[in-house]
Amino acid sequence: MNNQKPSQHMMALITFLALVPLVYFIPDLVARFLPASKLLNVIVAVGIIVPIISYLVMPASIKLLSKYKGK
Repeated sequence: MNNQKPSQHMMALITFLALVPLVYFIPDLVARFLPASKLLNVIVAVGIIVPIISYLVMPASIKLLSKYKGK
């Protein structure tokens, strides 16, 4: 099994590409359901975005990169 970590630059690129649509769409979506409080909107949006990146995007990208690197 290949235990080599993916490139830090590749992980930064994946993070950037994943964050752009999340940061673009989620705050507006969240604002529809919350009172007009910018701080509350930011807290809820970040509370949604961070787990998506941490628990879905990054593990999936590491798995895919290690799969292709192993070939």
